Amino acid sequence: MARWLITFGVLVVLGSLCWPWLQAVGLARLPGDLLVDLVPGYRFHLPVTTALLISAAISIAWKLLSR
Repeated sequence: MARWLITFGVLVVLGSLCWPWLQAVGLARLPGDLLVDLVPGYRFHLPVTTALLISAAISIAWKLLSR
């Protein structure tokens, strides 16, 4: 269990570090990603489509590597 938590934490940190690069490539603003701007000066970005795309890529990689 602890191994999975450490792996997940490392993946979150790597994703956070890669976020500026993903924005420059255009993966941060896919259709379906939600941007909520209700209060002036506060934005909430929920990358639904980006998360699904990354999840599919990880699932395919996992399936290929587990053979």
